[in-house]
Amino acid sequence: PEVPGFGLVAVRGTTAKADIFADAQLWGAAFLFQVLRFFLPAGDVFTPILHQVIMFVTLLETKNIEKVSYYKELTKFTEYLEEFKNATDIHLTGHSLGGGLALISAAQTKHIAVGLSAPNAKLSRGTFDPPFTIDDLNNFTFNIVPNRDPVARMDDLADLFQRIECTADANKFFSCHLAGRSMCEIMYTCGSGIRPAFCLCTETYKYPEPLPRDGVNMTWSEVCKNF
Repeated sequence: PEVPGFGLVAVRGTTAKADIFADAQLWGAAFLFQVLRFFLPAGDVFTPILHQVIMFVTLLETKNIEKVSYYKELTKFTEYLEEFKNATDIHLTGHSLGGGLALISAAQTKHIAVGLSAPNAKLSRGTFDPPFTIDDLNNFTFNIVPNRDPVARMDDLADLFQRIECTADANKFFSCHLAGRSMCEIMYTCGSGIRPAFCLCTETYKYPEPLPRDGVNMTWSEVCKNF
């Protein structure tokens, strides 16, 4: 049923080469300094000033970054919903690049965002227009981080996040970035309520078949085959 004042904005993830370019442009500086911090002796002592260094580096690439600043359109759309559609309780969500954009716009507009395998924004917070604070990220954003997912480890995590397991083979860590696998892990770990699990959970990702309910005479394989 329709909920007065509620709005849900879903942002698609990376599906094309141009999206990969956008990821690299928006989060490349943060990722580079994360790597440098890891290899430098006592690298963590530089964390408090890294966001300022990243701001300076990003200024040199302003024109290129402007071309991939999709978050600005998302922020404008969120503000439009609030101003003209009377949506006061807006939630944003997305996977991968879409999740990263959702986290940025949520911090800018002070609405709630849930990202799945999303790049973060703690170190790069000052590079966005308008910039936002760590408190904005801590109060309004939540990221689901699969183990061994490289994208969800870009930039530093804010306070609210949840790590989940990844069932992919150890040498296939990019498989840990797949939204379907992560959704199956969430459903099998937390439960799915009255909703059945996805067929791809058992057919593609090899999760165990759910037990049939009372009165159901079909096996799970038969259900997936017929529906």
